[in-house]
Amino acid sequence: MVFRRLLVVSFLALVTLTTMPALCGGVAHAQDGAAPPADPVDDPWLSEQGPAVSKPVEVAQERVVEAWKDAPKAAYARTAALRRVRLELGLGDLLGPARVIEKGATEEDPEIYTGFARELAPSAPSISFAHVQALAKSGDIGGATLAVGSMLWSIAQNFSAQLWLVENLTLLLLVVVLGASLGFISLSAFQAFPNAAHDLGDLLGGRQMPAFARTAALAALILAPLALGEGVVGLALALFLIAFAYSQSHQRNILAMAAVLLIIGMHPLAEVVSIATTLVDEDPVAESVMSVISGTETQADVERLEAVFGDDLAASHALVHRARRRGLEEEALERLNALAVAYPSDGIVLAGQGNIAMRRNDTAAAIGYYERAAAQVDSSALLFDLSQAYAKAFRMEEYEATLVRAQRRDASAVAALSSLDDADLVADLPYPVGLLQNRFIGRAMSPDPQFDLAATLAPGRLGEGWMMSAGAFALAALLCLLIADRFDHSSRCGRCGHRICTRCEETVWSEDICEDCHHLFHYPAATDPSLRMARLQALSRREVRLDRIVTLASLLVPGLAGFAARRPDFAMVGLLLFGWVAVWLAWPAGIFEDPLVMGSAAIICLAIPGVLALVGYAGIIVASLVVRKNR
Repeated sequence: MVFRRLLVVSFLALVTLTTMPALCGGVAHAQDGAAPPADPVDDPWLSEQGPAVSKPVEVAQERVVEAWKDAPKAAYARTAALRRVRLELGLGDLLGPARVIEKGATEEDPEIYTGFARELAPSAPSISFAHVQALAKSGDIGGATLAVGSMLWSIAQNFSAQLWLVENLTLLLLVVVLGASLGFISLSAFQAFPNAAHDLGDLLGGRQMPAFARTAALAALILAPLALGEGVVGLALALFLIAFAYSQSHQRNILAMAAVLLIIGMHPLAEVVSIATTLVDEDPVAESVMSVISGTETQADVERLEAVFGDDLAASHALVHRARRRGLEEEALERLNALAVAYPSDGIVLAGQGNIAMRRNDTAAAIGYYERAAAQVDSSALLFDLSQAYAKAFRMEEYEATLVRAQRRDASAVAALSSLDDADLVADLPYPVGLLQNRFIGRAMSPDPQFDLAATLAPGRLGEGWMMSAGAFALAALLCLLIADRFDHSSRCGRCGHRICTRCEETVWSEDICEDCHHLFHYPAATDPSLRMARLQALSRREVRLDRIVTLASLLVPGLAGFAARRPDFAMVGLLLFGWVAVWLAWPAGIFEDPLVMGSAAIICLAIPGVLALVGYAGIIVASLVVRKNR
């Protein structure tokens, strides 16, 4: 259990902790000493769309819509108006207006319009990729290359893109791991199936048992775990038992690795996927918070957040964010004052109180709020606001020192604010996304996830836990090792394909060559020259025919090239690479598509590892064919 939790947290933290570390730290400090809020998801009242009756919500014209309507219809004018609103209110990405401006691009200068769109949604990967395409179309290859780096950075900064990465990468990785491990075990078992069926027939019915009955008996034993309800793990265990019993030592090592990968995929990785793909769906409050941040909230979202205001810090900040966005200054101040009582050290709350004080010309109070907030939150926007307050109070030395600190923190952000050329401008801090990141990580640590993918794939006793599955595979391997020398396995002649069996043949020279081929190649003087030559020609034609079939099959069947070259390690690596190529081709934009946030950028994100995997897979096939030719 501890191992699973650590794996979940490590994976989520690797992706989510790349953005807004200062805000995360500030919010965490603000919560010190506060009582932990009750989990709102446990309230069934909140699991629906919202209550049928609630207090009326104040309706106000959204500032974004107002700025769009009031600005001239030219793209430049609308971009300038919305850019000011975005920076002043800390709204993050304005995806709707950015999309409209991007779609209005002309064929002559598309990069100008996509540049405007990027100013409105700087961390939206879909807008960044549209700008890359526009630059490439205009012939600015250098600019397009630099814009690709900005696009990748925007994916690391955007919270919705982070969720998309977590959901898709974990599920795609699960498909690859399970597919490759099951594929290797299945190919190994298929390779040993004819000999295992022959030996099973000898044990059950003696030499008189027909071939089809032997095959049917072994197939029934393999499918028995499925009939008993053991699912994929049971089927894999039956195949593993056959493959391990008939494999040599070097192939057994790779079989053991395939079994380990299968267990990892079925248990810790499947649980990570179960959690990652349901994080938002299982938390309606967080879902409503994300809707409010994006400006797409419904009445039910607002009512849900109203119900937990004060108890849930993420919901409380979302309502403050919504009030600022709609120009409801009194409502925003009322909510900020309420939060300041419950969380007196919250830097975001203090900064919001300072901004309202500045807009009401209470500079002294604003400076007090800003200075307290700056001790909690490391933000260039906050330092810019503090410098504006110092300038208004004619404290010029402190103004200059604070502005320098802000520029050192983020020169581009300060330049964007300064370019608005407004001495009274103060910028609200963006919504503290770190609250949602910490919330989702905490939910990932919950002892009982609502959805258990491992139980779906392995519903029987073998799937109850990784220790049960690992013990079953270890017991199967130990059993094969114990009886390996107590039972004579049949095999195939490497020259002619004749079955070699100590129970069916009077004389057996080795497990690699039958008696006839032994005499043909080792005692040529004891055979008739004409018959020997005819036999050699027949074997030569057979070898050429088989070589063509195996070469074609190696190109068509993943992993078969490695088996044909007697390099099971090549087969395992090839299956892993092919698995990633397959999921890339099947879901080029991800299993969970997000056309608004990711758009075509999702295709690029998955295409980069997909192309690398394709090149690696082709290299594995070529290397396997070369090794086989040189044997």
